[in-house]
Amino acid sequence: MTRKLFTSILLALTLICACYGLYPRIMLESANRNVAIISDYREITTLAKNSGLNVDEAIAILKKNGLTGLMVSELIGDSIMHGVGHADIKTAGDNPGSTEGTIITIKPFSEHKALLNEWLRLRFGISDDRRGPVLLTMPSNLIRNSGIIPDIDGLELAKKSGLKIYYRPAPSPGHLSEKAALMLRKVHEHYHVDVFTPSGEYVSGYPNVSALANAANDLGIPLAKVEFSKQVGASQLDALISPNLLSLHSVTNEEMTSRRLSRPALRDRMIRAAVERSVRLLLYRTAPMNTASFKFADYAEEIRLLGESLKSHGFNLSWPDTVYARGNLTPNIISALAMSAVLIFCVYCYLVRMGMTEGMKTQIFFAVSGVILAFMILKVSIAARIAGAFTAPMIAAEAALLAMDDSKSRRVIPAFVFVVIGGLALASFFSTTDFMMRLKSFSGVKLTLILPPVLVILHDLKRRIHPESLTEFLLRPPLWGEIILYGALMGAIGFAILRSDNVANISGIETRLRESLEHLLIARPRTREMLIGYPSLLLWGFLARHGYFRLYREIFRVGAVLGFSSVINSFCHFHTPMMLILLRELNGLWTGLLAGLLIVCVIKFAVIPVLRLIRPVIS
Repeated sequence: MTRKLFTSILLALTLICACYGLYPRIMLESANRNVAIISDYREITTLAKNSGLNVDEAIAILKKNGLTGLMVSELIGDSIMHGVGHADIKTAGDNPGSTEGTIITIKPFSEHKALLNEWLRLRFGISDDRRGPVLLTMPSNLIRNSGIIPDIDGLELAKKSGLKIYYRPAPSPGHLSEKAALMLRKVHEHYHVDVFTPSGEYVSGYPNVSALANAANDLGIPLAKVEFSKQVGASQLDALISPNLLSLHSVTNEEMTSRRLSRPALRDRMIRAAVERSVRLLLYRTAPMNTASFKFADYAEEIRLLGESLKSHGFNLSWPDTVYARGNLTPNIISALAMSAVLIFCVYCYLVRMGMTEGMKTQIFFAVSGVILAFMILKVSIAARIAGAFTAPMIAAEAALLAMDDSKSRRVIPAFVFVVIGGLALASFFSTTDFMMRLKSFSGVKLTLILPPVLVILHDLKRRIHPESLTEFLLRPPLWGEIILYGALMGAIGFAILRSDNVANISGIETRLRESLEHLLIARPRTREMLIGYPSLLLWGFLARHGYFRLYREIFRVGAVLGFSSVINSFCHFHTPMMLILLRELNGLWTGLLAGLLIVCVIKFAVIPVLRLIRPVIS
């Protein structure tokens, strides 16, 4: 059996195993098409009042336009001190002869006075059966950010309008964490909470968040896992309630103001969250309250446009299901074999390229190692994480070397097919609830940006693809051109690493380019593939065929490697729908090759002739 035939059979079997492993994920993604739009009750109340509308009328309009749920929070001390809700707070020391502390009173004319008095006593663990004021021994400044009573007006409105309730329990002092959980149970008993997330800087009861988790699990209330949340204790709560989770995307008023987000940009962010990251709860806020020109009619129209956009992407405006709670997303021996086969094959190919191994005995050794590794990664979690961390960069390095085996760029498509098969094999093993819901992070993303360029450079120096050996390169004085080019390269790699999980550093120009590509191609190609990877590959082939810039063209081989690293990293975004990933990579391939062809034409017909006039010999 020839090596080419053996490789073809191995990759075909790997693809079959990967598809088998991915089947539950793809079926789950195809069924998970419900998206809910949620509004903040208090923001709607303020906006409706400023526009001269009754809040009931405002909610009816929003519901007609696509609103699915209402966010209702537990009121904290600071809000109540500013007149929100049905309670009053004052310092006990203000009354002559009274002990120092805080007095909380339910307003006498409240329609829900009896229920709120009962809840207030439950919240602070007071056992008396009286209905009068509650005296707390703690000063009022300690409860400014603590939960006092639920915002019962919002709960009533959601119940009356038929909207789903997204409830936000507030923080509480550690010794009252059990009471916060008890309050969640009571609110659910009266109003049926459909999903919840703790509010504030920390989860109530942190570091022991089990009270809220136990209450939610007993009642079957899903937890809304907020994207990019920095709340202390959120990850612990997520883990305790998983897999009964729903992903939620929100943009705070502070972020809208500091980043000067336009309303269309905000809407596009919501759509991208649903399309690209499988987010199914979208908390769509009104404009910051200092934007006086923003009216209720504007917000209602935005809700309608958001709903129409979601429908155009194939979503239903309906309350989502916790699909990961019923999906069988666990790795199996087939997916483990697929990933281990790819890793072992890439290691073997690299050693062969480096002239370090060859022969039938070596092939048998690696084949047996692949089977053993498959069982190891299936049974030992740390082995799986380490293997995954090295599988991604090895796939990128092998794909790049395969694409650059000759200077005519005839191997671009085989290399692309290889990196896609490798990405599918990797995704088939890691497509589990923990990774798809981002409870765990994949270990190889940043390594994929560092290791492949190193492997390719070492390969090129040893095989003299670069005209110098490693020893010659290190012993001779550096060239200014090399310093500038490699300095730029290191800066680009460092920038890519910093931005690999951070969207805050994206410039306005790049943001507009991304939005335009998304509208045009549905799945936007990644920048490192379209503008760096594939263009560098074509440019290297052109320079190598004509013998130009022998000492400097290694930079373009490294650029090509970064493109393939970007491809494999796309498959490591396990929260992104698989079909969208495949479409994105196809778009990246043809747009990158087109961009590369244009660059080569400019170099060939404009730059090279000018350089020949300046310097007759180009080396």
